[in-house]
Amino acid sequence: MSTARIRPLPDTAEWAHLHCSFCGRDDDHVRFLVGGVAGGKICDACCWKALAIFLKAYLTPPRFRRV
Repeated sequence: MSTARIRPLPDTAEWAHLHCSFCGRDDDHVRFLVGGVAGGKICDACCWKALAIFLKAYLTPPRFRRV
């Protein structure tokens, strides 16, 4: 089993600019931020919205096109 490498931010000044990549709220106005591999971050509110969108799409029966 491989362990994930945790790479610290190169500059501590970057910690002051953490915000959600989707809604733009900074870390002082959200419960938590989840960081992605490519550097994007998503807040708890946007996670819930994404889950709702996913569940609606998943639970909706597929529409078949007639050719």
